[in-house]
Amino acid sequence: MRLVPAISFVIPYYSNRGYLLEAIDSVRHQTRDDWELVVVDDAGPEPIDRLVADLADNRITAVRNPINLGLAANWNRCIDLARAPWVTLLHADDRLTPGYAEAVLTAIERDPGLAAVFTDTEIIGADGQRARSLPDAVKRLARRPPQDHDLSGDDGLASILFNNYVFCPTLCHRRGIGGENRFDDRWRMVMDLDHTARLLLGGERLHAIRQPLYQYRRHRSNQTAALTASAIRFEEEIELYRECAAAAAAIGWTRSARVARRRAMVRVHLLLQAGVDFASRRFSSSRHKAQVLVRDLRSTKTETETLDEVLTRMSHRTGGRVGFATAVDLIREERDTR
Repeated sequence: MRLVPAISFVIPYYSNRGYLLEAIDSVRHQTRDDWELVVVDDAGPEPIDRLVADLADNRITAVRNPINLGLAANWNRCIDLARAPWVTLLHADDRLTPGYAEAVLTAIERDPGLAAVFTDTEIIGADGQRARSLPDAVKRLARRPPQDHDLSGDDGLASILFNNYVFCPTLCHRRGIGGENRFDDRWRMVMDLDHTARLLLGGERLHAIRQPLYQYRRHRSNQTAALTASAIRFEEEIELYRECAAAAAAIGWTRSARVARRRAMVRVHLLLQAGVDFASRRFSSSRHKAQVLVRDLRSTKTETETLDEVLTRMSHRTGGRVGFATAVDLIREERDTR
């Protein structure tokens, strides 16, 4: 019978065994050894059963889904397979630094009531060397304490809605991410921000470790790059921010509601990407992003008026504050009738 580890690392995998080996190797080099690693192959083109077997490490197991579940569903499958009370969803093309497990488990031991712990990141490129990008430069401009700190309540949510500096795969979660806090498979891009926002809206606390203990890889073949190029990420971000505005206003979080309505960073990023596409002569892509931005700017006044009407109706129906799910359902209902 295997002992229950202190932390589970789970890797959702589809392709690129070279990057996967780097991710696995970074787990094996942790300064703590009371971990398990589960690699979940989402019916990808490069099976990894033999690769994992050849490592001959009984702390590492591989599971292959019989069919492709898709990103969010496979993330949930990974978490379901974890045995430890704390789980880190390590992306298959990223790497941990050796002190990651030690740092997050120390933070958890000091404050076991946390919902999750996250760390700062180091950005690497396709070659594994340090890299720079505009989005990451912008994230570093976020106003936040220079020391380790908690993230909670209206101020916490407003800060990540203004400039989301929480890299999802750095999060080490309590394993019980059930019910509404599972990753939502209606999203292709923003399920991480959606998940973090729902934790905060539900009254949970996150803890930030201000050390770069996770190496996040930027490369053209990853999902983030593809969805940014197609504008899907921006369309999803706009939809999510509308939902967050309704949810925050419903519980009296005025700062978060205001930031979500304005979604300034989303709009600036969209404008910059449209400009980059134009300068690179990707005129169709540039025009599409510009159209998405214009539609969003035009919708702001109507959206604010509709939100006020929805909140008035919710107040009448419930006699006071309502929960996140109710707020989102009502704003969707109102949107669908327009």
